[in-house]
Amino acid sequence: MELAIEVNLVRCTDKITLAHNSYQARTLLSAELEGCCPYFIAREFPKRTNDFIHLGTCKECPLSSFSPLSHIFRTNLLQALEMGAWTAAEIYTLRKTWREKTDREIANLLGRSLYSVRSFRVRNVIRRRAGHRDRWKGASGRSLSRLIATEYKRGSSQTDLVNKYRLEWRKLKEILVSSNLQIRDKSQQILVQRYGRLPRIRSRLSASKLYVIFAMLGDNLRPSDQTKWRTHIIGIAAGSDTDFARDWIENFRREYGIRPRLLRKGKNNIQAYISSVDIWCDLHRYAVFGSRKWRLKPWLMRFLMKRVPLRVLGYGLRGFFDAEGSFVSRSKRKTSGTVNAGSVNYRGLKQISHLLERLGISHRFHKQYVNTVSISGRANLETYLELVGFGIQRKREGLEMTVMAAKRPARVKLNSGERTNIS
Repeated sequence: MELAIEVNLVRCTDKITLAHNSYQARTLLSAELEGCCPYFIAREFPKRTNDFIHLGTCKECPLSSFSPLSHIFRTNLLQALEMGAWTAAEIYTLRKTWREKTDREIANLLGRSLYSVRSFRVRNVIRRRAGHRDRWKGASGRSLSRLIATEYKRGSSQTDLVNKYRLEWRKLKEILVSSNLQIRDKSQQILVQRYGRLPRIRSRLSASKLYVIFAMLGDNLRPSDQTKWRTHIIGIAAGSDTDFARDWIENFRREYGIRPRLLRKGKNNIQAYISSVDIWCDLHRYAVFGSRKWRLKPWLMRFLMKRVPLRVLGYGLRGFFDAEGSFVSRSKRKTSGTVNAGSVNYRGLKQISHLLERLGISHRFHKQYVNTVSISGRANLETYLELVGFGIQRKREGLEMTVMAAKRPARVKLNSGERTNIS
């Protein structure tokens, strides 16, 4: 149906005919006529006849003429009429959601203008107790800002705060920035919702952090270049060694305050992992992880060679030998054996060799396709067991039995056939 509007209003007694019963159109007409005719009674609602609205006349108007309607008013009136009348479903939605949602959100939900929703709510539903700006004034406004900042600091998401306090996104950002709070991204918020808190990031290099780093150098789950897929997964592939995965999880928990997940994908595929951009950035300050390119950062290597205590360094190296090391005992002579660790990465394994030298553990470095570090000899094995050792039970027991057998005095046969201990 075309809109029929008589815009050449000359006298106050003339009429304007509108198609559809548009409340917004009536509001615009009332404002226009109130500005032109001081005797127009705004509280008198027009009478509806079929599908048309006739504005009532003002017989007491002393003005002999009436100025034409402005061009801006015609444009606004056309937009109001194109919007159409409020349906029963829209009125029901407004009455149901005005307490939980802002006028702007309701306008986007109904597909109407903000002016249409706000004016209809004020005249037909209820006025809001305080405007968007008034609620932030005074002591009550400062108290509300502190409450929102405290809830966000304790783990509430931005979406929950917007829905709970009926905030606009820009206002929430303003509150968080003014409170000196770091705005969390999506991955950080998921971590908070799952574990209840963000990880504890410390700048100092502890024994637990070194164990986590060296274990990931040997059996890392994801390489460092995984960020091109926008993922930040940290973990190890422990194979069939459940105790190795649990040791890594426990050291991780002591360092960062949260516990990674233990996943069993098969008998020989046990994984421990977690996804956190903060922990990912912290660990990559110290090393680069991957199957062929893993290595310690040069500044960390210098720090480990000069300033880290031997006990702390040895505990960190235990993580690497739990991942890549093995102990081989000779079948004929139970008193001897070899600790081996191999990798195709020559540069990374050479760093491990330098760290063993700092611990005073003599070893051999075999440069082949699979480079190997070998530790043998009674004195070297005892030093390795004391400073480094194994966290995996089967490796640790084999090494301990060999060292104990080497310390046990030898038995020789005398002429009388008796056995005696010779120190």
